[in-house]
Amino acid sequence: MRQPADVERAVGILSYATVGEPCGAGAKSRPEDFMVEELIATPGLAATETPGYYPLYRIEKRHIDTLHMAEELSSALKSKVSFGGLKDKRASAVQYATPTSLRASRPAMVERERFTARLVGFIPSPLSRGAVIGNRFDITLRECCPEVGARIEDTVRLAEAGRIPNFYGLQRFGPSGAGTHRIGKALVTGRFEEAVRLMLLEPRARDGETARAAREALSKGKYDEGFRLLPPEQDVERLVARELSRRPQDWVRALRAVPLKVRRLFVQAYQSAIFNMTISAAVANGEDISTYRTGDNWAEISADGLVTSRVMGVRDPAAGKAVPMVQVVGYAFRDYGSRFDGYVKEVMEGEGVSPGQFYIREMQEVSSEGGFRRPHVAVRDVSWEVEGDTARFRFALGRGQYATVLLREIIKPSDPVAAGLS
Repeated sequence: MRQPADVERAVGILSYATVGEPCGAGAKSRPEDFMVEELIATPGLAATETPGYYPLYRIEKRHIDTLHMAEELSSALKSKVSFGGLKDKRASAVQYATPTSLRASRPAMVERERFTARLVGFIPSPLSRGAVIGNRFDITLRECCPEVGARIEDTVRLAEAGRIPNFYGLQRFGPSGAGTHRIGKALVTGRFEEAVRLMLLEPRARDGETARAAREALSKGKYDEGFRLLPPEQDVERLVARELSRRPQDWVRALRAVPLKVRRLFVQAYQSAIFNMTISAAVANGEDISTYRTGDNWAEISADGLVTSRVMGVRDPAAGKAVPMVQVVGYAFRDYGSRFDGYVKEVMEGEGVSPGQFYIREMQEVSSEGGFRRPHVAVRDVSWEVEGDTARFRFALGRGQYATVLLREIIKPSDPVAAGLS
């Protein structure tokens, strides 16, 4: 069977669920080839302005990640904004956001070069991650192998049976596929100088001559020169380099120059890699990830299969349609005795970390208590069509799940980044 690429193995994705041969195909060849629309629940949505309600914006974006979009929208609304989930820079995406202040500006439209935000109603509280039900995808694969229809069919069959592992996809780990989890591990283990060096000195696949010169200067401690040479799009690295030019070797202060949401993403990326390793270990040992078993933590799923209830304990008798839930490690991790907890502990031991280290005393604001995640992908509303060497694939996934996790089962690329899966 085809082994995953090194870039996937680096983040704990160690297997495929499908057994078909690789199928040459490319995703994200054009911006319109990867379209995603957020599905949200908006109880209490009002069509007209209502006292105490927050304006809800429907945002169409291209060639910009969610955090940078939120920064520009915040400036336009004169308020911080709250959104449900992160969307890929390389996708054509529709998502929703609200300001967090009732004093925010409320224009009917905000138009910027890379996104448009349209006022669509008013809700009684700022939008939160919990409002997201899932995401609907419309994906075009190009230059496909002749067997692409059969590969899609095999993948859908296993996904609907709950047998595709719910890996965190490569997008979780940075634009080059893998990297942010290493920074996250350095933060969790208190190696702050290493975290800075990973940010500033690690070469990027898309580095040009100027970026390479910047990293050379930074490696020699010439932080002011490196700051001036780094290209504008590497804004996070520029913030760190500028802070070091003022206070060399103050690694924690330099890291605090990075926006809080980005720093939290580093820690979350490491948690995601541990989750991937956990699920890979469970699958390799023959665990059935599709079905609740007595002794699992569990949640009840909605009628459409996308939404889970609050997580219940291993001693709580299962009710309704229960699915197993697996811990995402954090400082609140406990061994409840479930069949998955042992795998989490084995992975942490192999990584040389403990749950308590996810409470980062020197930088408490990025600490993470952890949580739970379904071990298998939840899919609905699936359709596809193949015309020549082009396939169009439509489906909806539960919140926080990755379309590229399905696509990798179809394509099995030797270079997932080049295939558009990062």
